[in-house]
Amino acid sequence: MMKNHYTLQALVRAELASREEEQRVYFQMRDAVAAGAPFQPIADMEAMAGVLQDDNCYVAHNVVTWKGRTAVFGGRTFRATAADVVAFLRGAMQAGDVRPLLIAPCFSARPDRVVLVDEDQLGVYRVR
Repeated sequence: MMKNHYTLQALVRAELASREEEQRVYFQMRDAVAAGAPFQPIADMEAMAGVLQDDNCYVAHNVVTWKGRTAVFGGRTFRATAADVVAFLRGAMQAGDVRPLLIAPCFSARPDRVVLVDEDQLGVYRVR
């Protein structure tokens, strides 16, 4: 498996307890998106700040490879404040270096909303 070296270095962030925890959080966000929750585009970073009002968020580099029929998470997941996430995204957009990310306010069982960021779109999935 190819290593992914995009580790969100410019983001002020905290590591999760373990690689297993990173994967668990990532797949919970990915599953919420895959469940077909309604998607609402986010117009700009000010609107993004409104969506991420919570103090702390999970941020995951949205990279999956497949081993047969099994999805394998190839990115990293971190915890950061909503303000730091928005500042990081502003900088990434200005630099033209936007990578695919999943972002959700910190959760225990499952996220209530997940923001999808990639080169072509910025939007939120509201999970029911």
